[in-house]
Amino acid sequence: MDYTRSIRVVGGHDEVAALFADASTWHEWQPPLLAVDVLDGAPPATGARSRLTFRRGRRGTMVMTETVEHSALPEQWNVVYEVPGVYNLCENRFTPTDAGSTIIEQRNVFRFTGFMRVVGLLFGRSFPRETEKSLEAFRAFATERFGAAR
Repeated sequence: MDYTRSIRVVGGHDEVAALFADASTWHEWQPPLLAVDVLDGAPPATGARSRLTFRRGRRGTMVMTETVEHSALPEQWNVVYEVPGVYNLCENRFTPTDAGSTIIEQRNVFRFTGFMRVVGLLFGRSFPRETEKSLEAFRAFATERFGAAR
């Protein structure tokens, strides 16, 4: 599965890209995120690895590994997310506009193995919607951060 979504965010190119890649703020716009534990390197640098723990349902959690595949901030930040049976490459491009905002274009490539292939087939349509919700949540967060200053 491969799809791309984009969104315009209030704020300068450098500041929007930096905020997007700043793991210390992720819990503010991703409420299910419970913890970010750095395993290797120094995020958001290339090669950094972290363990992300998300709330899933009422009592469950989901743990995934995040690896920064390529960091060329503020232009690009590519990250791989992995859980057993799922590989997700997330390519993020940040493009400044003349209006003092930034376009975030996010391409997601998913590969499923084993039983997760069935999950991908059954629920794959929901993945783009979840990406859109996440981008909207970031836009609201960034607007709160930067919008008042403009």
